[in-house]
Amino acid sequence: MNLYEYQGKRLLAGYGIAIPKGEIAITPEQAEEVGNRLGGEQWMVKAQIRSGGRGEGRIEGNELTSGVRKADSITNIRRFTNDMLGNKLITRQTGTEGASVDRVYIEQALVFGKELSMAMLVDSKVKKAVLLYSDKGGTNIESVAARHPNSIHTLEIDHPQGPQPGQLESLVKNLGLEAALAEKAKQVVNNIYKLFIERDASLVEINPLAVVGDDLVALDAKIAVDENAMFRQQDNQYLEQDNYRLDGRLQASRDGFNYFKLDGNIGCLAVGAGLSMATIDAIKYLGGEPANFLDLPPDSKVSRSRSAIELVLSSDRVKSVLINVFGGGIMRCDTIADAILLVNQSSSITVPLIVRLAGTNAALAIRRLRESAPNIILAQNMAEAADQAVALANPIKSDRSETAQSPWQPFPWKSGFKRFVGARAMKHKK
Repeated sequence: MNLYEYQGKRLLAGYGIAIPKGEIAITPEQAEEVGNRLGGEQWMVKAQIRSGGRGEGRIEGNELTSGVRKADSITNIRRFTNDMLGNKLITRQTGTEGASVDRVYIEQALVFGKELSMAMLVDSKVKKAVLLYSDKGGTNIESVAARHPNSIHTLEIDHPQGPQPGQLESLVKNLGLEAALAEKAKQVVNNIYKLFIERDASLVEINPLAVVGDDLVALDAKIAVDENAMFRQQDNQYLEQDNYRLDGRLQASRDGFNYFKLDGNIGCLAVGAGLSMATIDAIKYLGGEPANFLDLPPDSKVSRSRSAIELVLSSDRVKSVLINVFGGGIMRCDTIADAILLVNQSSSITVPLIVRLAGTNAALAIRRLRESAPNIILAQNMAEAADQAVALANPIKSDRSETAQSPWQPFPWKSGFKRFVGARAMKHKK
């Protein structure tokens, strides 16, 4: 679970790492009140979304407004907040779809000198916690690494007690810190490691970590905690509850299925990881672009299936949805059919929905859908389903556009594609 900046900073402060004074606001009026309460002469107004590159990002429809602004008056705090709230912030990480801004973080602007960066994560190659650090912090750290590769240093942590004295001495030397600042840097590293281990974090990044007088202050924070460790992380519960809006992965985690957002326009839902991957392969083979990966466990009941379908349909980018189910063992096709009907009753499905059902109770499920939701497109096999999903998502570009206008009419298949789909499905099944 990725945390917002203000949540990450709360965690850092709890582990003894200095942060600027700041508060969250969800209206321009609140932002103005926060600025008055914090005092000072300058303030930072920061859009809160789970994405990096906010300072270089742009508010949709207002190219002059980025996601991080410095205000030199209370009036500007209110104005910048008003520009951000309720709009989408587009960054290099969000892509063109952007992310909606429903809160801002107001904090005191500090005068600082040198900017450093530190990030702790697990390196799967060495199977250890690793600290990446540099004496060149701030925006565009990736390009800094490309231009100055020697400025990026690695500290591998072998000892259960964390970084060892010799490692910390090398760190402060590489950062060019001496005296009090050197000791501060050692404390920060030890505190980052303690937070990383105790809170089951998968990433703790501070960039920039700025020199402010004789102290080191975290001006920005990016922290992710392991969702699989929530059962033993009672202290992380408030972080989850503090989210005003659920993102897709958080919803999926709560409801017990796997979901990853992709860049395409064809929503995908399949039962089992192997069939999910084969479905995406088929869409890509036909020139389509999947909007997501969603793996529904075979033991899913109607409530979980309904949540998964609603999540796929919730994206504005989705132009068609493909549901691909092979019912076997404990998975029943009528469970999926009932979930589809419940979704359609609560809010009519407005995008083309292509459903392929095979296996346990498939005939029963197909009969229910034909009787109660005749607009749903029922495909006879996986090849037909993928072909229709691609054609209906891109009717203008498709060379089968005339056929696409009549979705009940079967498309011509290529036998080679049928063999491809079958081989991919068998490979993933094995």
